[in-house]
Order: sequence, then C-alpha cells, then structure tokens
Amino acid sequence: MKLYTGFERVLTQVEVDSYRELVRRRSRHEPAAYILGVKEFYAIPFEVTRDTLIPRPETELLVDEALALARAVPGRASVRVCDVGAGCGAIALAVAANLPEASVEASDVSAGALACARRNAAANGLDARVRFVEGDLMLAFSEPPFDLVLANLPYVPAGLIPGLSPDVRDYEPRLALDGGDDGLALYRRLLPQAAGRMKPGGALIAECQPDQFQALTAQAMELGLSPRPPVEDLSGRERIFSAMKP
Repeated sequence: MKLYTGFERVLTQVEVDSYRELVRRRSRHEPAAYILGVKEFYAIPFEVTRDTLIPRPETELLVDEALALARAVPGRASVRVCDVGAGCGAIALAVAANLPEASVEASDVSAGALACARRNAAANGLDARVRFVEGDLMLAFSEPPFDLVLANLPYVPAGLIPGLSPDVRDYEPRLALDGGDDGLALYRRLLPQAAGRMKPGGALIAECQPDQFQALTAQAMELGLSPRPPVEDLSGRERIFSAMKP
C-alpha cells in the first residue's frame, strides 16, 4: 500500500532488491507469516518461526470455548488451565490475556517452539502469567488437577501429508502436523491423561478433523467423560471437540 500511496517516492536499490527477495520467497510457497516473522491470533501479535505451526483462525474457536467454560467455573479466581502442545504459545497466551485470574501452564516437546513461546510471552507482558515446560503431553505438568485441558495436537493422518498444500507441507514443522496413521495417535494418549488430571466439572477442549469426532467421542465415553456438542469452524465443519468430567 505504501508503494501505491507514495508513488512519487523513488525506491533505493537496496529496497528494490529486498522486496524482490521477499516476493521470490513467497513465489516458492513460503508462508507470509514465516517471511514476516509474525502472525496475529486473537488480536495478539505472535512471533512465528520454522519451529512452530502458524496459528489458524479456527483455533480461535478453541480459545472461545475455553474462556466461556472458565468463566462458568465457580470461584474462578483459582481456575487452572493447561495447554498441551503449546507451539508459539498462541492458545496459552490468548487465554491468559483474557482470563487474568487464571493460572496457566503450557507444554511442548520442541525446545525451539518453547523458546519462541517464551519470547511471545515476554513481548506481550505475560511471562509472569504462563509457565512453559518442556515435556511429553501432560507428563511435565505439576500435580494439582486442572479445570481445563486445551490441545491443538498434530491431527493430520501421516498418509495425507504429501497431499497438503506446499505452503504447509514444505514449510511447517512435520512434528506439529503428523498425527500418525489416522491422525489420533497423540490424542489417544492424551485423553486418559486428561481424564486423570482434571477436576470434577473440568473439561478437555481439542481441535481435530470432522471425521475424528466419532473416535474421540467413543474414547471419551469409555474414560467416563461426557462429550459436549461439537463446535463448527467458519466453513461449517466440526472442528472443536470437548468433553466434561462429571
């Protein structure tokens, strides 16, 4: 836009070369968020790197559900939230920013992703509010039970990854995409952990694909959890799964 509105200004050769390099990178399908190094999520700017998945608009629906349920918790001044698979910290930090009374923890197996998440926490003045830990799913968290367990884990079936758009397939970390044969490898491990670490009345909220709801619902019920109605994304597809602990 500045090029159009300031048409009388002649660019320097350095500026021209820099701009052409950015265009070349995008022409090779590198996502604009990685080129710019930032992506907005829930009205908060987040640094993103090749160690982190780029936050998507549909994941904001997960945050919406988390905030609604957290605000319904009696005596919510002590509500405890954990985000499993933190990535750049988008979910954990969005919840912390909009729920100042909550205690928030977040985990990831990627040291690079956690380093990015901690930088985002500091940049947004939330580093004292969110505790980031490196570890596998919920195993790294402290002992007291949680009111909310949030997760946007890898859920793309491994066999479908080669068919993803080049922007995703060739640039975003496979560790954040590959959910095993049917996309539910990590969720199958998470649900029993969540069922055992949630308070009565607590909830698990997770992002997944529409064709995975049936399997997640069945496993949740086997664990004694009560599935809630799914939340649809902006294209009308079931996207956010949640289940309550009685």
